[in-house]
Amino acid sequence: MNSVVIGQQMVNALALGSVYAMIAVGLAMIYGVLRILHIAHAGIFVAGAYLGLYFFKISNNFAFALVASMLLTGLLGSLIERFIYRPMLPKPRIVALIASIGIFICLADFFRLVAGPFQLAFDYPALGGRFMLAGMAIPRVNFAIIGGTLLLFLLLWFILRKTRIGFGIRAVAQDRDTAQMMGINVNLSVQVVFILSSMIAAFGAIMVSILYNSVYTTMGDMIGYKGLALIVIGGFGSIPGAIMAGLLLGILETFFVTYSDMPLSRDGIAMLMLVLVLLVRPQGLMGKGVGYAR
Repeated sequence: MNSVVIGQQMVNALALGSVYAMIAVGLAMIYGVLRILHIAHAGIFVAGAYLGLYFFKISNNFAFALVASMLLTGLLGSLIERFIYRPMLPKPRIVALIASIGIFICLADFFRLVAGPFQLAFDYPALGGRFMLAGMAIPRVNFAIIGGTLLLFLLLWFILRKTRIGFGIRAVAQDRDTAQMMGINVNLSVQVVFILSSMIAAFGAIMVSILYNSVYTTMGDMIGYKGLALIVIGGFGSIPGAIMAGLLLGILETFFVTYSDMPLSRDGIAMLMLVLVLLVRPQGLMGKGVGYAR
């Protein structure tokens, strides 16, 4: 096989894996502090795409659209946590799970009513086309996805490891009750997690929208399902595990679809990967404990 083609496929795989990693990290963070599966995260992903497209159309300024979408999507995530999840915490976790499914369905119907059932184009010429690197023709949007993901994860690492609120988040992920007894503002820590995870999802959604030049109401469905599989594969609550699982899935999907003749769909690879990991390592790739303080 041509090394240039393999290199280009690897870049494509890393871009796809970066999107998966962004979704999986948000889900892992939320599971780490609340121990719930945030199904509605897929709806928040779609909200980020629609908000980004709306702000881009009214301003014709991509930077403004990106920031505004991330901020409003973060606000949406915090509102869901404050007014839906928080009152349900004393109840069994299945109640919050059912509520999350309901939120996801409501958001999908809301987008369909407001924006219509048809795909909308998200054309941003500055990220269109390709540039040459070591003989490889790399799409600019892939470069933006990989670079933006790296920057976001570095900022996330800094917040979790080097700030007071990050210390609180890690303490809550380890033991919620003990953290509260030690004077940590548990509610604030959880709300910050929802804001951060929602903002990361919005960035990923806008990048995917530009990559495929389309925004539609069900664009978060499959990526949401894969995200849930990835937090199991990576190890519940493990951010490094979620990142590793996301990148690995992107690589497997890209090369499997390109070079394999097996009759297995791209979307089925995540489920196959989930089954294999559960058989070999039930705790996940990096599931050594509870929470994500490690």
